[in-house]
Amino acid sequence: MHIAVIGTGHVGLVTGVALASLGHRVAATDADRGKVSDLQRGKTSFFEPGLDELLTRTLREGRIRFSGDVAEALHGAELVFVCVGRPPVGNGDRSLGAVEDAVRAIAACASDGLVLVVKSTVPPGTTDRVRRVVASERPELRFDACASPEFLREGHALEDTLHPARLVVGSDSSRAISMLKEVYAEVLDDGTALIETDAPSAELAKLASNAFLALKVSYANALARLSERVGAHANDVTAIMGADERIGLGFLEAGAGYGGYCLPKDVATLERLSARAGYDFGMLREVDRVNREALDAVFAKVEEAVWNIEGKTVALLGLAFKPGTDDVRAAPALALAERLLTEGARVVGFDPLAGEQARRALPALEVAPDPYAAAEGAHCALIATEWPEFRDLDLMRLGSAMAIRTLVDGRNMIDASRARAAGFDHFAIGTRQRDPS
Repeated sequence: MHIAVIGTGHVGLVTGVALASLGHRVAATDADRGKVSDLQRGKTSFFEPGLDELLTRTLREGRIRFSGDVAEALHGAELVFVCVGRPPVGNGDRSLGAVEDAVRAIAACASDGLVLVVKSTVPPGTTDRVRRVVASERPELRFDACASPEFLREGHALEDTLHPARLVVGSDSSRAISMLKEVYAEVLDDGTALIETDAPSAELAKLASNAFLALKVSYANALARLSERVGAHANDVTAIMGADERIGLGFLEAGAGYGGYCLPKDVATLERLSARAGYDFGMLREVDRVNREALDAVFAKVEEAVWNIEGKTVALLGLAFKPGTDDVRAAPALALAERLLTEGARVVGFDPLAGEQARRALPALEVAPDPYAAAEGAHCALIATEWPEFRDLDLMRLGSAMAIRTLVDGRNMIDASRARAAGFDHFAIGTRQRDPS
């Protein structure tokens, strides 16, 4: 099928490349002409496992092309996916302006029979509003609209597009649903569940899913605070809970809290949506409060470890908001770095992927080429992102580089006995006090 994609951020580019790999002909466009030029040469602006290789292949096969012109991208298209972002506005909410701009641009050059698919994360009612905007711009145009939210995890986005846990289509148009079934026929044949519903339910399900994941993280962090007070070990508590299949271990890890682009944004969006609808969803405010408290708790452990932060050097291990990505948006690591710098510390960070992005986001942060270089002369090593390779750190080598062997394990990755054997004063999350050295 001929498919157009509006927006080439994380969702749009992954969607376009994945659909091209399924055999469709995809034309993608973006308001950022520099990004379009880079993509035409096979250069991406973010890291996602497997994306560069698949982009190169689909470009070579002529399955995907990039244009800075919406009309050119829509020429001959049977479906158009709206994948634009929603930047923050002054009141902490998220703007729908880019969605409206994209829809008006689509309406100006759409052909009869086009199916418009809203894939951006939007509040309930947006797809209906999209339908009205197009109808007001082009009363004579015959078209269908539907909501089909993405459920992508950064670091697993291609897998989640080509082998999703579920495919959600929200529309009262049987034709739109049928067209999306055709687009994803190969995916559905592999056993992916198709959930058909109305547009508001599909839109709300995306926000509700992310808010629930955030709730699990904050619940684990609230348990960590309680565990520290009653002498329990938070990791043991959550492991016991997670063994219950009704609960599961996913997102039930205590640490420095959640970050990234989606969870903070969607928790706030759902809370404000609820307030406008006349319902006080106070639980969501508590989720956000506990998440901020988790960051405070890690910072407090650094204070306990080094006594006076001013003049100390902290080796910050992990800068991305989670492993498997170079995304530093709302990263707990950078929030900690900024606070440490404000308190007068020198902060030297390392991340397997996100070093350059972190340096651009926080110029005062120094970035080292490896964890051992980051630890040179440090008074404290702080693990802020749960990169798997940090579990296998050579602690003797790390300690030898440091001025003082102090480790604040903000993600509970290092076994306390192993840290003690290497001479470290070890501070974990969710235990009553530091493990004795």
